[in-house]
Amino acid sequence: MDGLFSENWCAAFTRKWNNCHEITTELAAANFNDIVALGYIDAPAPEIFIHVSHGRVTAVNTVNLETHDTVATWDLRAEPQQWLKWRGVGPGLTGLGIAVANRQIVFIQGDYRKMIRQPLLAASFIKFFSFL
Repeated sequence: MDGLFSENWCAAFTRKWNNCHEITTELAAANFNDIVALGYIDAPAPEIFIHVSHGRVTAVNTVNLETHDTVATWDLRAEPQQWLKWRGVGPGLTGLGIAVANRQIVFIQGDYRKMIRQPLLAASFIKFFSFL
């Protein structure tokens, strides 16, 4: 098992995401073309940036001098043990609401309420955890 947010993890994440017809189709239908950042709650910057175009991941970059000024549309943070707990098996829709309310996952950027009310985005977000 590769370390979370490592370069090997990024490559595996991209492969899993882009091979999932359901998520790429749903996000393409929702016209999802965004940059999603993932990281840890108390960190000053995210660990990675996921570039999504027409529902497909086009790049996953670890944060470094070349990417540190990237602006994410979505920036999600959780404690390392929480990301690992969700790895492969996400919280589910109800669990996600509880996790947001209890600050187990924090939306630094992005509108959780707007996302959760759009079925294509909500379903894809729940599926995203299976790629961790």
